[in-house]
Amino acid sequence: MKKKFFILLAIAGLFASCKVDEPEIVYESKFISFGFYAEDNNGVIFQDYVIDTVKTNAIAINLPDEVDKTALVARFTTSVNDVVTVGTVAQVSKVTANNFSAPVDYIVTEGTSNIKYTVTIGKAPSFVWSALPALTTDSAVSSIMKVNKSNGLPYFMYKQYRTTSADQKAAMIKFENNAWVKMGEISEGQVGSYYDLTFSSDGKPYVSYLDYLATVSQANSVSMHNGTSWSYVGGSKGVTTNKVSYNALSFTADNKLMLFSTIDNTTGPLARRELGVSTFASNAWTINQAMAGRAATDVTYLQQARLVKDTLYVGIFNAITPNSYSLYQYANGAWTTLLDKWKDDASTTGSVRDFDLEVDAKGRVYLAIVDNSSDGATLKQRVVQYNKKSKTVSALGSPISATTGGLFDFDLAVSPFGVPYMMYRNESKYPTVSYFDDETQTWIESKVFETSDEPTGMNIDFASNGVAFASYVKNRKLITYKFSAPQ
Repeated sequence: MKKKFFILLAIAGLFASCKVDEPEIVYESKFISFGFYAEDNNGVIFQDYVIDTVKTNAIAINLPDEVDKTALVARFTTSVNDVVTVGTVAQVSKVTANNFSAPVDYIVTEGTSNIKYTVTIGKAPSFVWSALPALTTDSAVSSIMKVNKSNGLPYFMYKQYRTTSADQKAAMIKFENNAWVKMGEISEGQVGSYYDLTFSSDGKPYVSYLDYLATVSQANSVSMHNGTSWSYVGGSKGVTTNKVSYNALSFTADNKLMLFSTIDNTTGPLARRELGVSTFASNAWTINQAMAGRAATDVTYLQQARLVKDTLYVGIFNAITPNSYSLYQYANGAWTTLLDKWKDDASTTGSVRDFDLEVDAKGRVYLAIVDNSSDGATLKQRVVQYNKKSKTVSALGSPISATTGGLFDFDLAVSPFGVPYMMYRNESKYPTVSYFDDETQTWIESKVFETSDEPTGMNIDFASNGVAFASYVKNRKLITYKFSAPQ
C-alpha cells in the first residue's frame, strides 16, 4: 500500500509540474487626448482648444471669457475599449454636451479599472492690442482694411499719395508672416476718394473704385487679384455708363458679384443720386438696374454691403430731408426692404460724413449712424440695432463720446462672439476703440492708440478666430494694430 501511495503522489506532482499559467489580465483606462473643437461647437468657439497628450487627472483648458460654457461638446480619445461617463450619462466624443460652468468629472472605465478626470475651464488671457510694423515703403492718402476670412489676414486697399493727382493710383498690401506683402497697383491711373473691397468664397480680393481713366471719367471700375496680378472683372475698365461717387461691392450667396453705385450725373438712364445696381454673373455684367423697392428720389450716400451666410445686406444713408436710413436684404434671388427711410423720432438731421453697417452670425443687424436725437441739436455718433423678428430698431447704449462737427470718422465691427466694436476718433480726435458691454448696456473704452489728432480713416475688422486688426492713416503712413492673446 505504501508503494501505491508514493506512485500516486508522483503522478500528482507530475500533473502539477505540467500546469500552464494563464496570463494575468491588466485593465488600463485613460484619456489620451481631450479638447474643444470649433467644428463641434459651431458659433460658440472659433478655434480649437486641445490637449494632445493628457498627462494628469486634472485637465485644465482656458477659453475666452465670452464663451458660453453651459453646453460645450468635448472631443476625446481613450485607450482601447474604454467607456466614458459623466454621472450616469454615457459620453460620446464630438456629440455629448456638458455644462462646464463648474468643473466636470469624467469617469473612464475598462473592466475593473476606473479613472476619474476632472475638467476645469479657466479664463484665457484677455486679448491685447499690439502695434504692427508701420508701412514705410509707400504713402497713402486714405485706405480701407478688411480681414480675409479665408486666411485671417488683413488686406489694405489704399489711394497712393503722389505730388500729382493723376498719379494717385489704387494699390493693395497685406500683412503676412509679420511682414508687409505688396500686391501691386490696382488701377492704371488716378482713383476717386471712395472705393470698396470684398472677397470671393475662395479668398480672392475684388475691389471697386472711381476710375478717372474710364471712357466716362470716374465711372466705376471693378478689378480682382488672381494670386499674381490684377485684372478687370468683365475684361475692361468702366463698368458703369455714368460717373459715380459712393460705391459698395459684395458677393451674394449664389456667387454673383454686385456693385452698388451712386449715379453722379444726369445723363441717364438712372436719376442723379439714384442707387444703380450692377451684377456680374455668367461672365458678363448687367448694369443700370434700380434697386427693387427703392425710389429713384431716395438720394443715396455712403452705402454699405455685407454678406452674412446666405443673405446680403445693403444699408444706405438717404441724403434727403429729413435724413434717414434704409436697409435691404437679398436672399433666394429676391430683394426685401427691411427699413424704408427710418430715422429716430427725435432726430431732425444726420451727418453725411460717415455711416456703417455690420451683421453678426445670428443675423442681428447693427447700424453706426450720426444724428441729433439725443438733444435735438448736437450731432452725435451712436449705434442702433435692427431686430428682424420684431422689425424694430433700438438704441445700443448711449451715444459714443466722439469728435463732433464735420469730423466723424468711424468703423463698426462685430466679433465672432457677437460683441460690437467701434473704432473712431474720440473727443480729443485720438484714434480709439470701444466695445459694447451687453451686461451694463454701455460702451467701454478698450484702447486709445495714440494721443494725436492727425490720424484719419478708421478701420477695424475681425478674423474668424476672434483676432482683430485696426488701422488708420497718419502722416501718409498706414498704422496697424493687432488684437490677440498676449504672447
